[in-house]
Amino acid sequence: MIDRLIALCLRQRRIVFAVMAILACFGALAWRDIAVEAYPDLGAITVVVTTQVSGLAAAEVEQQITTPLERQLATVPGLMDSRSSSTFGLSLITLIFRDGTDVYFARQRVTEQIAQTNLPTGVTPMLGPVTGPAGEIYRYTLQSDSLNLMQLSDIQNWVVIPALMQIPGVASVSNFGGFTKEYQLLLDPDALNRYNIGINDVLNALKNNNVNVGGDRVTRGDQSYIVRGIDMVHTLDDMGDIGVTQHNGSPVSIRDLGQMQFGHQVRQGILGMDGNSDTLEGIVATLTGQNPSQVLAAVHTRVDRLNQRLARQGARIVPYIDRDNLVHATTDKVAHTVLEGMGLVFVVLVLFLGSPRSAIVAAVTIPLSLATLFVLMTALHMPANLFSLGAIDFGVIVDGAIVVVEAVLRLREEHPDRVLAPGDVLEIMDTLARAIFFATLIIIIAYGPLFAFEGASGKLFRPMAFTVSFALLGALLCAMTLTPSLAFLALRKPHRLFRNRPLEWLHHAYHRLLAYSLDRPLMAYAGGLIAFGLTIWLGASAGREFLPDLDEGALWIQVQLPSGLSLERAGAMADEIRAAIRSFPETSFAVTQLGRSDSGTDPWTPSHIEVPVGLRPYAQWPHGETKAQFVVRLRARLAAIPGISFGISQPIADNMNDLVGGAHSPLVLRIYGDDFHELRRIGNQVVDIMRQVPGTAAASIFQEPPSPELDVEVDRKEAARYGLAGADILAVVQNMIGDGPVSSVYVADRVYNMTVHIPRAINSNLDIIRQLPLSTASGARVPLGVVAHVSVRTGEGTIAHERNQRQITIRLDNGQRPLSQYLADAQSRIAAQVHYDPSAYSLEWAGTFEQAQRAQARLTVALAVMFAVMLVLLFCQFGRLRQAALVLAVVPMATLGGLIALHARGETLNIATAVGFIALFGVAIQNGIIMVSNFNRLRAEGEPLRVAVLDGAGQRFRPVLMTATVASVGMLPAALATGIGTDVQRGLATVVVGGLGIATILTLFILPTYYFELESRMERRRALPAGSGSGS
Repeated sequence: MIDRLIALCLRQRRIVFAVMAILACFGALAWRDIAVEAYPDLGAITVVVTTQVSGLAAAEVEQQITTPLERQLATVPGLMDSRSSSTFGLSLITLIFRDGTDVYFARQRVTEQIAQTNLPTGVTPMLGPVTGPAGEIYRYTLQSDSLNLMQLSDIQNWVVIPALMQIPGVASVSNFGGFTKEYQLLLDPDALNRYNIGINDVLNALKNNNVNVGGDRVTRGDQSYIVRGIDMVHTLDDMGDIGVTQHNGSPVSIRDLGQMQFGHQVRQGILGMDGNSDTLEGIVATLTGQNPSQVLAAVHTRVDRLNQRLARQGARIVPYIDRDNLVHATTDKVAHTVLEGMGLVFVVLVLFLGSPRSAIVAAVTIPLSLATLFVLMTALHMPANLFSLGAIDFGVIVDGAIVVVEAVLRLREEHPDRVLAPGDVLEIMDTLARAIFFATLIIIIAYGPLFAFEGASGKLFRPMAFTVSFALLGALLCAMTLTPSLAFLALRKPHRLFRNRPLEWLHHAYHRLLAYSLDRPLMAYAGGLIAFGLTIWLGASAGREFLPDLDEGALWIQVQLPSGLSLERAGAMADEIRAAIRSFPETSFAVTQLGRSDSGTDPWTPSHIEVPVGLRPYAQWPHGETKAQFVVRLRARLAAIPGISFGISQPIADNMNDLVGGAHSPLVLRIYGDDFHELRRIGNQVVDIMRQVPGTAAASIFQEPPSPELDVEVDRKEAARYGLAGADILAVVQNMIGDGPVSSVYVADRVYNMTVHIPRAINSNLDIIRQLPLSTASGARVPLGVVAHVSVRTGEGTIAHERNQRQITIRLDNGQRPLSQYLADAQSRIAAQVHYDPSAYSLEWAGTFEQAQRAQARLTVALAVMFAVMLVLLFCQFGRLRQAALVLAVVPMATLGGLIALHARGETLNIATAVGFIALFGVAIQNGIIMVSNFNRLRAEGEPLRVAVLDGAGQRFRPVLMTATVASVGMLPAALATGIGTDVQRGLATVVVGGLGIATILTLFILPTYYFELESRMERRRALPAGSGSGS
């Protein structure tokens, strides 16, 4: 069937040319429509349940909110893991679902379970936005030369954020920093005493005098009127006019009791950027499954329109993180290395073939295979990213075309004076087509294990498998249909041929060395054993990790300050941290996110800072400096700041690490137990030990230490004596000392909180708090200190759960040391030196290594299946099981060169380099198929075994050497590339470039020798019965 197809295409070559031209046009159009992203979203399917309860400490949040929710949510179908954080006023539960779960189905089930949970009155859990670790695509600051921070915050909350939220594909736009405007009454304690008013009187007056009601309709004559009862507060004057009581016959209004003002919500966080210690930002995140490039295009358009609108108010949106920059940087780098590889492939083809027209015929496969790829990706709605495109080795792509062109060129060299006929090309293709078809099919099968990956590794490498497979299918289509016709037209007429003298010398030398090897097979056996032994030794000694570090062109630093700091003191330390970072010319910006946003949905206190750091293009860095070297210098500078601990990561990696380990670190150790003091003791001991482990860059307890609390505890007996309810007493805590809203004020399309509290300067004075008056039912005034105990103590600032169990987390950074070695060392030291009661406490390691273990287990099974399928295909090609097994047997030895290259460059065994080995297997098997097929063809034509091996190997010498060289050279730019977007490519290409050299030696020497020995033995075995028969 393949032969008939090739004959048809050769006869109807004009139609083939037209079809390929149409394919190229469709491919160009498809490329314009393909969504391009830098990194795929590697996050698991998650649902975040956020519950805000103003004023509750961490222990109350855990008891009343988190634990009941966790128990109820444990029954949600598909739930794989859960973790939670209970902190001041906030419960945050992250539910992680099995890969493949529909996120909207999961959210529906979570909502149903929340509805069945028994929670305190007025508590309403909310689901977080549908986004992932790579969902954050755009960050901006709102700046002005004339407006203050409160005015900018008003514009942010009521103009900018609503406009950006209308963009399709945007999951959330969150604010950090600035001031949240409030209608405030600052109560004067002396005024309360002067007018004999209790705090509960003030709160009730505000609640009861800010409402509108409807009264249905009334009819007057022929006209119907809607009845409205109006008592809403819209201005400060409206609020001040509210009456509270009467004193000496005169009304006492709200304005008589203190200062009316436009204030701001009690701040729980501050944003600083570079030299500006107090500003605000917006953070845009995409919906899971949306293409970031398309969403960003809409964001850019909307921001341009907003800037035109805001210019009239003197404000402007200034982006400082834009994922488009990362996309352009990575795709430009990948495109650069790809074009370099294509150029080098063409040069090598010219040098080997000695004919530019022959090189062009082979190289035409590259654009047409890409066109096939782009058309299929567009049809299947598959996005492109730097991993999927960077995995294409154009040397491998042109292998089939090289074999065809070289065979036609060899025929032209053998008959330099006669005109070639189509039948000559058909005769050549008759001997090559089957081998090329099965060889290409086997390379595609070699990428099959990538489809077995799940989770993050699956999202990273399945697109890579699709991309390479589609490109190889396009290359196979060209090699079978187009290349024979083009080679025929290019080489049909006699013309002067270039003689490659060095290649001819190598060919003769190879013939002599192969003959020498055939006569001395023990050398081949010894070489095979040495290669096999070195492969095992190098493989066992190589470092292992899940993924290589992916350079995002930015840093993300988690900083922990001493517990219980005031916002002002923490802000001063944030200024110092930014100044230290910006002292390095390699940085372009430094932003400090101190504490949590005013929305209260971040599980942080003023003792925690998140620091996004921008990096300038590496071309502007000092010559020869690497990012790893810069991080070492930065780490040393930050370590000089007293009182802080920190971890340095990257934005997407930080989010991924938090999702995997729950502590913004690639490696964590969880300590489970109920007693906080014992957990802390064990945790501190572990941290001390880990800091002694070689390679440790950072080790700390993730949860903050206990923090100081001001407790107001109701004395029930005294409260009952005065007829006061606990709710009235605790309203003082919530509204007067804290910042709980009393009511809301509606102004046009905006809504603001109405709050009442005592001045901040005295709200921490215990004596003043104890003297705050409350009104009883009889009208008497009772100081707060009579019916409640006011004291200061310490309590847990954050309580963490993993799978509903209380725990603390040790976050670790193994620096540049391979994770496998570091983890083994750490586990042995902790087992020997940490002492605890195993019946009450337990230790559990977690992090990206768990993904690596799961991926390795699935890869092992997938590789076994792959080799089994390859064996079947090889048997279909050769018809002899021994020859199929022979070709497969040399594959493990082909890994030797790749392992040597990894050790030489200091790379580790990871998922990326595993893909390189898979590509290496495919090329080695392809060359083995073509070599053995040629041996079998010559033997079928009647040549003796030795002559068939020598002649067959000689005929295949140039194409095997050429395909290996082209494949290596095609990946060489990627192997040498540095910078953003090259990390996965570099490891993959290092294996291919380093491995093909030894794989080629195996194909050219060891494989023919083993084949000769195997078939000689079979001939002798077949000759034995004939010899014994004649002897009798």
